[in-house]
Amino acid sequence: MKIIRLTVYIVKLDAWNVGTRYSATDKLGLSLQSSIVRLETDSGLIGWGETLTPPPFYHPTSPESARAAIGLIAPLVLGADPSQNRRILHDIRSMMRGHEPAKSVIDMAVWDLAGKVAGLPLVELWGGRVVNDMPVLCLVNFASPEEQFAQIVEFRAQGYKLFQIKVGDGDPNLDVARIEAGMSAMQPGERCWFDANRAWNIDQAMQILNQVKHLAPLIEQPTETYRDCVTISRRTGLGLMLDEVIHDQDDLFRAVNDGVIDVAVLKLGTTGGISEHRHLADVGVRLGIPMRIEDYYGTGLTLAAVCHLAHTLPEHAVFGLYDYHLPEVPVVKNPFPVANGRVRVPNDCQPGLGVEVNPEVLGDPVAEYEL
Repeated sequence: MKIIRLTVYIVKLDAWNVGTRYSATDKLGLSLQSSIVRLETDSGLIGWGETLTPPPFYHPTSPESARAAIGLIAPLVLGADPSQNRRILHDIRSMMRGHEPAKSVIDMAVWDLAGKVAGLPLVELWGGRVVNDMPVLCLVNFASPEEQFAQIVEFRAQGYKLFQIKVGDGDPNLDVARIEAGMSAMQPGERCWFDANRAWNIDQAMQILNQVKHLAPLIEQPTETYRDCVTISRRTGLGLMLDEVIHDQDDLFRAVNDGVIDVAVLKLGTTGGISEHRHLADVGVRLGIPMRIEDYYGTGLTLAAVCHLAHTLPEHAVFGLYDYHLPEVPVVKNPFPVANGRVRVPNDCQPGLGVEVNPEVLGDPVAEYEL
């Protein structure tokens, strides 16, 4: 068996409509775009992968650069035996430094094929499920403290217990009030954290955190650089959730050795794919660092990939998953079910990722490579 065709599609996900401290950049007209790859074999098996490349204000990437890198990778994939997926991925890593989103989308598609070749869902191919389901986090958008409190109440009614609360849109006093309101809203069994998306400088962070550190809030990526995060953590005594500065094993080890990290955010387009996530997840379990296993965003394809991996881990090691499926853009016909704030890989999951792609939503391909 060999891969004979690689096809690339674009899906726009502007319906996401989530505010962050980057909202001012909307004037640039940058849309969220998923690059979706279809790998076809000479036996008729199809593998699917997805990467939603973070906009350049988040990481030094773009959808256009990811698709160009996919074209460079294509000759290594065409003609390869999908059952030899480790060799394919090793060849890709050897020939290309960086361009993690492009590596990630190929990695996912190759794993989807590998599961189908073996006749197993990925969770079974990777050793079997450790949990029956996993908690899903919800995102509390920018608003006044009272409005954010109301969002929490609304999400709670839907069964959610994990709340990512956005802060960092310019007013330190408002962020203090948001943190106080969010912490006071929590009920037994619930957890919240406050995502600044690198919005603060050290002075702002110290203004804010010195007023709320008695509440022991968990703060996600308060400042631009890792060095600044270390400074803030040591001055306040607060551990952090680190996102934009965690790219690989070295970053994770450094943060643990420096005593600065309580939770790690692992994004597929940052680490280079689900293969690297599996390695980092094992490292995180042994280091005692809970992880959010995710990507910048995506569709039901990404939801399936992160769910399969999360289900192979103990629940205490996974700090919530996103529900990526957008009803407005149903790329996947059978997204994994999210109910009462939890998601599961179905017991009757089909081999590979276990989801069916809707070709009508994909539209015409933007690139195609053949053996």
